[in-house]
Amino acid sequence: MIHQIALATFLNFPLVAYLGILTFSSFLFTASIGYTNHHGIKWIPFKWHPVMVGVSFTVATIHAFFALSIVVGF
Repeated sequence: MIHQIALATFLNFPLVAYLGILTFSSFLFTASIGYTNHHGIKWIPFKWHPVMVGVSFTVATIHAFFALSIVVGF
C-alpha cells in the first residue's frame, strides 16, 4: 500500500524522487543558514536554523520510509 504511494508518478517521476530532491535541497538550505551566519552574513536570522533542521529531518524520514517501503514491499 505505502509503496504504491511512493511510486505514484507526477510529471513522469515517482513521489519518492521528488522527496529526495526536496530533502537534499532542504539540507543545503539549512547548511547555508548556519554557514552564512557563522561568517557574518545575516540574510536569514539564525533562529531559523533549528527550525529548518527539524523540517529537513522530517522530510528525510518520510523519504527514507517511502524508499524502504519500495524495497521491502509494505
